Amino acid sequence: MSLFDANTLLLVNAVFHGFMALVWLLMAQVFRIAPLAARLLAGAYLSLIPALLCLDCLGGWAASFSGLPQRLAGLLGMALVSLGVRRLMRLRMRWLDIALIAVVAGVFTTALSLAQDARAALAVNSAGMGVLTLLAARDLLTGGRTSQPGWILAFLLTPYLLLGLALLSRSVGLLWPLGEASELLPQQQAISAGLAWLYLLLTLAIGIGLVGIVMSRLVERIRYMTLRDPLTDTLNRRAMAAELLLLQAQVERGQQHSLLMIDVDHFKHINDSLGHAAGDAALLHLVEVLRANMRDLDRMGRMGGEEFCVLLPHTPLDQAGRVAQRMCDALRRQPPVWLGQPLKLTASFGVAPCQAGDPQGDASLALADWLVYRAKSLGRDRVCLAEPGLPLGHSRRGA
Repeated sequence: MSLFDANTLLLVNAVFHGFMALVWLLMAQVFRIAPLAARLLAGAYLSLIPALLCLDCLGGWAASFSGLPQRLAGLLGMALVSLGVRRLMRLRMRWLDIALIAVVAGVFTTALSLAQDARAALAVNSAGMGVLTLLAARDLLTGGRTSQPGWILAFLLTPYLLLGLALLSRSVGLLWPLGEASELLPQQQAISAGLAWLYLLLTLAIGIGLVGIVMSRLVERIRYMTLRDPLTDTLNRRAMAAELLLLQAQVERGQQHSLLMIDVDHFKHINDSLGHAAGDAALLHLVEVLRANMRDLDRMGRMGGEEFCVLLPHTPLDQAGRVAQRMCDALRRQPPVWLGQPLKLTASFGVAPCQAGDPQGDASLALADWLVYRAKSLGRDRVCLAEPGLPLGHSRRGA
């Protein structure tokens, strides 16, 4: 047996499929990463192994995936790959189109195999697998065009397209009249090794690409979590500082931005009288009400405890004041419900412009913070706006 003959390459491919099945099972069962997609892809790799262990499968026209069980296993594997890709790309989980292609191809493959027409059975089988592979490529393109750079998407798509076209070409070649095709084909063993090499390289590329998608999602999730407050899912202080830094740079170029500081009134009383669970529920309700009165480009972050900040890009001070008043009124009108009873929840708002000459935004934050203190000293549940000529550098000294 040559080191690079078809049988050896298929054994290597089978081992790789087994390894990838184990990887996806670990992702699904141990690490809980994209569990449904991981189970589907694990099933796909396991289903394709029987076809690869048919060691005479590339020995001639009718030999590839020669046995009926191997052909049906190949169809099942490609159907599961297509479903797994669809789930991994977070597309609508429709399965009837994939099931229809697999069932129709499986029925015709079975009928032709029982009729002892092995070449036609293999042609139908190859066509079904090719269509399923191209369907996976389409879903990868649909789900990845908005989330992946063009060159990465091209790298991910190429092996699916090549494998799908190779399977369809093999189907056409098998149905071509043997007398006309024989003169155009090299020796059968050369075809066997070539197909085995092609399948090995493409499945390696597909496997690496799928794992790469999951790993990039995991990295993005970790990055997302490092920038978010775990309770309210708002930006944390570090992320807000980065957002404010960008706005302040735009202020130096003449753009107008504003920010709101919000502090829940009597929050310590809520925690002390009703418990921290009630306090957490109150904060979640506050975030929900504030978000309902924000635009998509606005940013909200938790600065600590019961204090929040909202950045309002391209918003003059007077408009920001109206936004804050709308939030304040909505919070008063929509109290949270705790243990079946409405819970009084209000907040004090400080509204300040993002000011030139303040590259880090520290003075703007301090001014808004001082205005919150002022709102509380005037009776709470109100909005205080910065006044023209108010000096920078105010700091809050109590609540």
